[in-house]
Amino acid sequence: MRASSFLRITISIVAIAAVVGILVVGVRVDRIARIGAGYKAKILCSETFVAKRDSARIAAIEFENIDPTMAKIGTSLDETRKTVRASAFGLGRAQAVYRDGYGCTLANAGRIAPLPALPPMAASDPWPEAPPVSGRALAWIDYAAVDYALSRAMDDATAGHRALIVVVDGKVIDERYAVGFDQDTPMLGWSMSKSILATLIGAAQHNGLLKVTEPAPVSDWSDGDIRTRITWNNLLQMQSGLRFDEDYENPISDVNRMLFERADTGKFAAEKPSYVRFGSLWSYSSGTTNLLSRTLRETLEANAQTIHGFARDALFDPVGATSFVMEPDASGTPIGSSFMYATPRDWARIGQLYLQDGVWNGKRILPEGWVRYATEPAAASDNQYGAHLWLNGDGAAERERFFTGLPEDAYFMAGHDGQYTIIIPSKDLVIVRMGITRNADPINVVRPVVEDIYQAVGMAPSDAS
Repeated sequence: MRASSFLRITISIVAIAAVVGILVVGVRVDRIARIGAGYKAKILCSETFVAKRDSARIAAIEFENIDPTMAKIGTSLDETRKTVRASAFGLGRAQAVYRDGYGCTLANAGRIAPLPALPPMAASDPWPEAPPVSGRALAWIDYAAVDYALSRAMDDATAGHRALIVVVDGKVIDERYAVGFDQDTPMLGWSMSKSILATLIGAAQHNGLLKVTEPAPVSDWSDGDIRTRITWNNLLQMQSGLRFDEDYENPISDVNRMLFERADTGKFAAEKPSYVRFGSLWSYSSGTTNLLSRTLRETLEANAQTIHGFARDALFDPVGATSFVMEPDASGTPIGSSFMYATPRDWARIGQLYLQDGVWNGKRILPEGWVRYATEPAAASDNQYGAHLWLNGDGAAERERFFTGLPEDAYFMAGHDGQYTIIIPSKDLVIVRMGITRNADPINVVRPVVEDIYQAVGMAPSDAS
């Protein structure tokens, strides 16, 4: 072969490789941009139309301390159509659409499934209160100490607290809100949503629609597939054995692709392979919860019920938690892992329901024994996780409990950026903290105020020695 021909061929190969490389990089950049744009469109849409906050203030503060590239993603909000579009210089286009009763949905795959109109939520009965809010004081509480703990926490501008609420003996005894928020502001629970989805499964069992000890009827799994033996309980305890990458730092991890790229979050999780035997390994997974959500939806639909309607009738309306909004993916399934909104008082109502063993105003909402089941440590979880609830137990290898100043009977819902609903049965106490903490480990920021509140609440006279 002549040298000139060889040179031409070599140049051609290099050029083709360069083009392929550019295309591969371009696809990756577009995917990363699409996930970032999806995040920004979804949050701006929900905070504007669900939380009803000022959109300019949301855009100014809601996306700080995430990633510098977030500033490169532009947004366009349409107040009339109730939509938000986002992209990074034309790459990674995303659109979020608001619908009454359902909140905001990312139009992944270009469209969203139609859903039936939801009637407005009924007005709920107000919480009973005790000073310094109103009503009759509870003698075993140091109100001054509670008040000081909340005031000191909210005065710390670096902490990111947006709401703190304390409930004792079923009564709101104190609460605080940051500027721009109040007791009527729905707030995103992030992974606290997982605990609500599990509570709905409990309500479904109470209504005879499923049994958590039985295999979960995942429609994507066929006979002969070992995954068909995975039970509702395996999924609730995060011991399914399904592979899932829960890495929020990686923009193209499973969890980010599922939440901000895929139209059917439950199907995405159902397609994950089994890599260890179910029940043998504990692995926290948002995909697991969305698989549960999709399977619960299909189970309810097989019984002529919608999941949103069931949630209202079987849980939210009976306990008066009427601000809850379960935002669906583009297929119509609630994103149970991450996207539920409610006021801090309504998050506290669910905590109070657990304190009351699943009973509200004399009516049983959850099966007898459900709370005991949900707070039993999953075998492989090192004493830290039940059925979609975090536990405050000490672990092996000197792993300390999450809240060292709280007793081991405490358990809690927890969400990204520091959302907590903490339930302490020994003091009949529920504490809710909502906020955004990104400059530190949120639990380290929240722990001091929670433990101060715990110390300020004594034992009720009937429980005191």
